[in-house]
Amino acid sequence: HLLMQYVRFDRCENAEQICQQIDEFVSQGILTPQQAQILDPHAIAALFRTETGRKLVDAGEVLREFKFSILDEGESYGAALSGEKVLLQGVVDCAIMEEEGIIVLDFKTDRVTDENLDLRVSHYRPQVEAYAQALSRIYEMPVKGSYLYFFRLNRFELVE
Repeated sequence: HLLMQYVRFDRCENAEQICQQIDEFVSQGILTPQQAQILDPHAIAALFRTETGRKLVDAGEVLREFKFSILDEGESYGAALSGEKVLLQGVVDCAIMEEEGIIVLDFKTDRVTDENLDLRVSHYRPQVEAYAQALSRIYEMPVKGSYLYFFRLNRFELVE
């Protein structure tokens, strides 16, 4: 998901536009030729054909690679930490900031299949929930939804 840090969302309608951006990033030294070779422009273009992907293009404000650090109550992480403060740090891949709330997006390049998808979503659930909680507290806004995008399956999965 390295490319998602830099790609111009308004230039992602098709694989050709994405290839152009990849070439630009290589010439600017943002990506190495080796990194560029492993990127799949068709998979990235597929993301932007989804409803949520279109929101990225049309959104007024999008956070990318948002680094955060917040103090949280320890009991959220186990009874042994009750009464303690826990420093929660992370980097949110992407968040769409809408008037009525935040949409949290996390991009995954796992070798996920339809058979192990539920397991992978369960694996990432605590991470995405922590991101949602942090963004909600920092921006004092509700989170409307949290999604994982699996490039291998070309689809978003709602994290509930």
